[in-house]
Amino acid sequence: MKTEREKKVSARTGNSVQEPEHAPGTRLSAILNAAERVFGEHGYAGASMRNIAEEAGVAQALVHYHYATKDKLYEAVFERRSSAINQHRGKLLDALFASESTATVEDVLTIAFTPLSEIFHGEDAVNLALYVQLVASVSLGSDERSRRIRETYYDPIAERFIDALHTVLPGIAREQAVWAYLFSVGARQQAHALNGRAMRLGARDRARKSTAHYSDLVRFAAAGIRELVRNETGTNARSKEPEGRVAKLSSGRTKKSQAGTVANTPTRSVRGRE
Repeated sequence: MKTEREKKVSARTGNSVQEPEHAPGTRLSAILNAAERVFGEHGYAGASMRNIAEEAGVAQALVHYHYATKDKLYEAVFERRSSAINQHRGKLLDALFASESTATVEDVLTIAFTPLSEIFHGEDAVNLALYVQLVASVSLGSDERSRRIRETYYDPIAERFIDALHTVLPGIAREQAVWAYLFSVGARQQAHALNGRAMRLGARDRARKSTAHYSDLVRFAAAGIRELVRNETGTNARSKEPEGRVAKLSSGRTKKSQAGTVANTPTRSVRGRE
C-alpha cells in the first residue's frame, strides 16, 4: 500500500515509470539469488562458490561458467539490483522535476526511500533485506572492492539525489546537500537493517513494509535536513575541504559508469522553493 505522499508523487509523474525487467526462474537468477543470500548471511570472506552452488541447487561448474571468480559474482549481485533500482528512481526524479508542481524535500526523499518491494514485485523479502545489508556493508567498507562497487553502482545515482536536494533547498552549498543525502541514506539503511537490534532495544514489532514506518522515515530525514540547512544557511562555509567520497560527490567527480541512470540531472533553474 502506498503512502499519501507516494500517491501524490505518482500522480505528478503521471505513472510514467515502467517496472524493471527481470528473468525469475532461470538458473542464472537462481545463482544470483543464492549468492545474495550467502553473501548477505556470511559476508564476502565467509562465502564460497561451493556454498553458493549448493544454495542455488546447481553444479559448481555452472557457477564458475557464468562467473569466473567469487569477486565477479559478488559484484554481479550489486549490478543486478542497482541497475534496476537506479533506473526506477532516476525516471521518477526526471518526472518529478519535469512536472509543473514545485518539488519538495519530502518528494525527493519519497523517491530515494522507495521500498524495494515496490521495485521488485513478488521477490523474496529476506533476499531484498539481505541486499540492503550488503549495500550497507560496501557503503562503510574501506577496502578496494567496496570502493569500486560504491563508485561504479551507487555514486552516480547519489549525485542525482544530491543535485535534487541542492535544487529544492536554494541557498545551501552543495557540500551540505552531500551530507544531507549521506545522513538520510544512513537512516534508511538502519531502518531496514536485518539484525533485530531495534526489537532488542525495545522497539515494537513494525513490519518493514509498514506505510507508517516508511512515512516516519521520510518525515524524520526531511526534518533533519531542514535543521541542517537552517544551521548552515547564512553562516560561513567550513574552512576545511571535504575529503574522500564527500569531496568527489561535492564536486560531481564520480565515475559515470551507468550513464543511462544519471542523465537529466535537475539544475538550479528548476523551481524548488518550498
